[in-house]
Amino acid sequence: MLPTLILSAPHAGILYINGRFAGEVGPEEALMRPVNPRGAVYLDYRPLDESCRGMARRLVFSGGEPMAASAEEAEGADIVLWPGGAVEIELSPEPRRGEARHFQAAGRALTLESDGRLLCEGRQLALLPPGAQQPEYRALSGGAAFLGLCEGGRYLLTADAELRTQTGLLRARQIDIEPGGNIRAVAARDDQVGHATLESWQLLPEGLRLLASEPAWADGAPRWPQTASETARAAVEAALAGLDGEAEGYLSPALRARAPLRGIREKCDLCVGMKYAAPDPRPCVGLLRLEAANLARVRPMYYRVSPSGGLQGAYQIEELELG
Repeated sequence: MLPTLILSAPHAGILYINGRFAGEVGPEEALMRPVNPRGAVYLDYRPLDESCRGMARRLVFSGGEPMAASAEEAEGADIVLWPGGAVEIELSPEPRRGEARHFQAAGRALTLESDGRLLCEGRQLALLPPGAQQPEYRALSGGAAFLGLCEGGRYLLTADAELRTQTGLLRARQIDIEPGGNIRAVAARDDQVGHATLESWQLLPEGLRLLASEPAWADGAPRWPQTASETARAAVEAALAGLDGEAEGYLSPALRARAPLRGIREKCDLCVGMKYAAPDPRPCVGLLRLEAANLARVRPMYYRVSPSGGLQGAYQIEELELG
């Protein structure tokens, strides 16, 4: 079976594979092409607007999948290996430098570059998270704080009072600075059920200090799974988070006695829905394991459920099997 490339990019562009025009690729619809299971594959992406730069990458295939060494060299190409020979590649071209934003804080001139670098009087103070917007400055007893929006929520950058050195960086769904100067953050896991952590921080001259942390729900209450697939994913996600009691609550008594999720954290980093059909037609979810900075592999975990009126959703898992 030939491996199939499934390519996408954040901006519309045209793609050449091994020097031949393959078609248009973008964020809305992936481009799919079979390739040889051995040898080099050359990808040449050319954007249709001025928002980003073009990029060319080389991947060497062996046994129907990219070799780890060539994947690591393909900077800007995030690769996921799915069961059945699907090789999903998201191209992340370098954005063109846009207009910088200038503002004042603590009597000093700051610049937020389009690539996320925050400069203080021409010297880099910090690299902000992706999508970071211009922050609000707050002077606290332990130093300086910059609070702003970014992809997925908010960020808090801390520095010494003279803005010479970064002392900390938080990212969370919500971050607030209380009147007394304490910092409260809601860090969401972005899982099926909506687990989160409510954190309290204090800014000291040497950096951020965690005062307290407690479990919470990102939306104020749990979103218990309502489908079979959601139930399987929720069970694995609970086990990955170390919530063994909740994970066992999704299992039937007979399956619970076999402890099928024991050691799951050594097998995967995330549980995902299956985007492409697995070789076995049984229903399954995907266990994703990161093998390199830009290379991950998905293995199927097959499940069988039965209807249930339990406290943790509409189904109970009767069987789990790792493919």
